[in-house]
Amino acid sequence: MEIKREKDRERSLAQKARNGDSEAFEDLVRIHQRALYAFLYRLSGNMHDAQEVSQQSFIKAYLAMASFRGEASFKTWLYRIAVNTFRNYVRDEGRRRHLALDENIHSTDEGAFSLVAGNQERSMLEKAIDTLPARQREALVLRVNEGYRFTEVARVMNCSVGAAKASYHQAVRKLKAAVGGDRR
Repeated sequence: MEIKREKDRERSLAQKARNGDSEAFEDLVRIHQRALYAFLYRLSGNMHDAQEVSQQSFIKAYLAMASFRGEASFKTWLYRIAVNTFRNYVRDEGRRRHLALDENIHSTDEGAFSLVAGNQERSMLEKAIDTLPARQREALVLRVNEGYRFTEVARVMNCSVGAAKASYHQAVRKLKAAVGGDRR
């Protein structure tokens, strides 16, 4: 029941912000700023980069608020902006992307990370994640760390559900192979 109230409140705030209410947008920022920063930190592995891209994402969202149609949740729309902003930031700044593993990574539905135990294996996994192509890393973080369903992953990544699933499963396969769990 409370989740529904939160979604209704977010939808109401997004509608008000879309109609020019800057206080409603500030409320949306307060609701999402920590989660967005954490998500971007997982993609970048760098506090400064995560903070910079978070700020840029909120500015872009504010400037584009009139175009928000409400077909997806505000959070999904914001994360799509953030992913695109991060991609541009990395491209423009020539920065290396890193992924900091979240503690809940062991509980993924695929069980791909059940092989990881202890610091040595975790370090090996982090290095393997660093080598993943950007799309695979994004799909992995959105699915594992953010808990998004594949339909949401696809919206954020601006691709088909099939492409989101393929990117995720390719990432999992590569990580299993890197940590010795897949001998293909």
